[in-house]
Amino acid sequence: MTAEICGPGFDTFFSSTVIPLVAYATIVTSILIALAYMVGRATANPKLTLWSKTEVVQLVISVFSVFTLSIIINSFCIIDIGEVAVVFGLPSPGSNSIFGAAQAYLHESTLYAHNAMTVVRYHLEAYTVMAYLNAFACDFKTGSIGWGCLFGYSGENMQPFGGHGATMAALNIFFNGSIMAFFTSLNFLFILLFIYKGFVFLFLPMGVFLRAMPYMRSFGSLLIALAMSFLIVYPLMLSVFWLMRDTVVDASNGFVPPLDPAMTNYLDEYVFYDEEGAGSAGQSAAAAFVGDSAVSDTYFPNDPNVVGAIMFAANAFVAGVFLPTTALIAAIASVSYLARLYGEEINLTRITRLM
Repeated sequence: MTAEICGPGFDTFFSSTVIPLVAYATIVTSILIALAYMVGRATANPKLTLWSKTEVVQLVISVFSVFTLSIIINSFCIIDIGEVAVVFGLPSPGSNSIFGAAQAYLHESTLYAHNAMTVVRYHLEAYTVMAYLNAFACDFKTGSIGWGCLFGYSGENMQPFGGHGATMAALNIFFNGSIMAFFTSLNFLFILLFIYKGFVFLFLPMGVFLRAMPYMRSFGSLLIALAMSFLIVYPLMLSVFWLMRDTVVDASNGFVPPLDPAMTNYLDEYVFYDEEGAGSAGQSAAAAFVGDSAVSDTYFPNDPNVVGAIMFAANAFVAGVFLPTTALIAAIASVSYLARLYGEEINLTRITRLM
């Protein structure tokens, strides 16, 4: 998968939009610093003169940061993460750039979570149908004939598979977890695409300008640190997870856990028993009540696998929620450390509120 950030369209955006904005910000900042220096010399104000000299150094550091970031972006587009895996003795999952691997992992974790959601829903539907099957058994039976219903209803209402209610409760919990995994993974993918679309690059010219303004250095440092962290740390962490795709999302098995029976048997969106010409759901329920497992066999021709479905949802939660959240937390934490390189302390609580 080729990430948009590595395509020719992004090169045009960076060279025709970001670089000119950074250049304009640098020129305007330089003019302001020069004016401040001249006023300081004219008024013999050593504080203003010292401030001007200090801001020249800060401006050089800001411009150098933008230049360094552009080199890192080009490197991330050129480096083949599959070849890196081979260097460290790991099996190569294929050829992909760091940016492409990050996007591919979130695509795959979203698909994996969707498959888990479908499998758990399949089992939940089956056990819901079976748990609610009921029949009225008449009293005073002679064989299969209940005499108690000839002149009024005398008997008991039974749910022979009502014990599956406990299984339904467990499946409901993991079904909700798989839904959370699906939408969380999708949300992280939107964040990554938001970064790749280039909006984060607009932080760079703003950061270059604001770092030289009085009382705005912390905010300018924050903008540059945000851009660098989310363009370096976040995709780098996700690309490492992509190296583990065969283990994390069972990519080699078609994003379905290798359980027995195979989970692909339950990836059916239309499973309710309604075979034309062969009976109805009501007849199937009656057959199930007298001892035939017609409903169970309709849903699970190869036997059910509730434990496998629950494991599938649990793995999807790890792949779609835990690991991408770890990458996001690492990116947020790195903002603080990068800001320290610019001589500023950043309050992480304010950053997390933005996320």
